Amino acid sequence: MDNSGYRKWNDNSEDVPRGHWACWEHWRYKSLAKLAPVVVLGLWVLVLSILLSKASKERGELLDHQDLLKANASKQATTLEVLQKKVGSCRTSCSEAQAQLQTTQAELGVAQKTLLEQGNALSELRERVTKDVAQACRDHEDIRSELLRALESAKLGNHTCEPCPTSWMPFEGSCYLFSDTQVKWEAAQKSCVDAGAHLVIVGGLEEQTFLTANTRGFGYWLGLKAVRHQGKIQSYEWVDGVQLNFSHWNVGEPNDSRGVENCIMMLRTGLWNDAPCDNENDNWICEKRRKC
Repeated sequence: MDNSGYRKWNDNSEDVPRGHWACWEHWRYKSLAKLAPVVVLGLWVLVLSILLSKASKERGELLDHQDLLKANASKQATTLEVLQKKVGSCRTSCSEAQAQLQTTQAELGVAQKTLLEQGNALSELRERVTKDVAQACRDHEDIRSELLRALESAKLGNHTCEPCPTSWMPFEGSCYLFSDTQVKWEAAQKSCVDAGAHLVIVGGLEEQTFLTANTRGFGYWLGLKAVRHQGKIQSYEWVDGVQLNFSHWNVGEPNDSRGVENCIMMLRTGLWNDAPCDNENDNWICEKRRKC
């Protein structure tokens, strides 16, 4: 191929090919060479514009968030201040309450000590009164017995008394019958009444000793019953209406087992025990005054 019409293309004008096509190529190259920096610059401007726009938007959002955080921080600070005031007030109230509680505890301790001392004094007083009442009741029974004997003796103008009926045993102006059969308490009392007597009333230790010495290995009904109020035993009363003042209970008695033990019987040992009144396994003891 004939390359004589062309030269190597370089920066010198002498190297540009000749002819119309060569001129066009040369102009286009120079145009592209001038346009390339413009295009690159335009692209950079576009990229920078986008980045700046995005940065501006993010900055605005950050500023909004910053304002929101500041507002929240202000609210939190206000809330914290209120809470601190409440905590301070609560601490003050707690301190006052604690001081008051300590004072109350001290006063309660003094009151408990005083109450304990008063309770001990009351117990001692109750014990003394109980003993005095028991002694007074025994003295009353002794005086009553002596008075009855004196009155009966005065009627006849002498000190002689009729002997006790057959099978009855004498003791201190009274006659006693120890039964050989067993019946319920009510039947025992009726049997005594039919004989002009009543179930035995034990007035003291001497009479109790007499009764114990004359038992024959049986249990015996006494003339003593429980007085109940609203299902609970309030006291014990003899058949003549006199309240119980002397007693000779067995250990652990009376216990009112199952809430039905209203009648009192004497064990073979002489000690007393409460039992159901419909128990048919006990004998009985009648008592009546001797005629003088």
